[in-house]
Amino acid sequence: MKSYKISEINYKRILGRTSFDNKSDSPLCLFWGASALEINVKAEEVWLEVSSNYDTHEPWLSIEVNGAPVARFMVEKGAAKWVCLARNLNPQKENLISIIKDTQAMSGDLHHSLFIHSIGLSENATFCPLKERKMNIEFLGDSITSGEGLAGSPDEMEWITQWFCASKTYALQLSKALNANYSVLSQCGWGICWGWDGNVNAALPAHYENICSVIGGDYQASLGACEKFNFDVKNDFVIINLGTNDNGAFFQPPWKDENGVEHILHLDEKGKVAADTGKIIIDGVKAFLKNIRKHNAEAKIIWTYGMIKLSAIPECISAAIEEYKNESTDKNVYLLELDSMEELEVNLEDKGSRGHPGPKTHRMAAEKLFKFIKGL
Repeated sequence: MKSYKISEINYKRILGRTSFDNKSDSPLCLFWGASALEINVKAEEVWLEVSSNYDTHEPWLSIEVNGAPVARFMVEKGAAKWVCLARNLNPQKENLISIIKDTQAMSGDLHHSLFIHSIGLSENATFCPLKERKMNIEFLGDSITSGEGLAGSPDEMEWITQWFCASKTYALQLSKALNANYSVLSQCGWGICWGWDGNVNAALPAHYENICSVIGGDYQASLGACEKFNFDVKNDFVIINLGTNDNGAFFQPPWKDENGVEHILHLDEKGKVAADTGKIIIDGVKAFLKNIRKHNAEAKIIWTYGMIKLSAIPECISAAIEEYKNESTDKNVYLLELDSMEELEVNLEDKGSRGHPGPKTHRMAAEKLFKFIKGL
């Protein structure tokens, strides 16, 4: 077997935001869930040298060969180790190997990290050019887009990384269907203006311009997570799936900040967002759309919701989008309601773990988005 540092591989595709420097021998750090390294090889065997660090939340990897899943495993903490990804392949045939981080960036674990050091190939193997894809898509979301609940049985309710499976989400299914490169930014429990419990620090838009600053601290900063993202990839579509946690916070006790001040979210007598709180959401959506457009001048922006039913805030999101379009004359922004798990999931195999959307809901979301995009 011959090993190759990532910087030594001329033909490779890195998906997801990264601080990787192709001029150094440093490993590739995969930050976000669904981030991936893809190579196209003629080889009898393919090996991966990988390592991780964490305090509580270990990272998981999924491996695909030619788009089909073949393995999924936890990456042990500590020194880099070699793992065999495929053996006895036809060495005359090109095989696309996808190494996908199944676990989201874990904002509650300051040392959560995953490193790809080298690729090992059998003797006389070669790296081959990768086929160009038709478009680029950026996905912004919460636990649904992170793939929480796409591993494990419906009875599993522990909040552990084993039940995250970013490689099976609607986002990756849609990307495959559209033959698209993708990038995913998603955080379980986070929202537009606050998180599931009303915590205003759990708002994803505040981190949009950075590589992966949802995990703070000196260690992540040393990896480049807190650096500004260069937006060198020109996205054709930006798909947002945020609002589920903002909605859920209305039905939680008021969140208290570090000074003990309660942040109370108000509903009106019809169970909809009251005007004062609604303005916060509307302003938050509009500000986020402006920032996304700033860095994606030509992209079509699609805001989605509904894979978990929302009762309180859909009208706020809709109103914000209409206000934004009228104020900016930007007409390339769309709203799409997706079908809910409550309506779709009947059989056991339809369901996900942790009360989250299962395989059927993700599949139907990908199909609905595919048709919508084709219609555009």
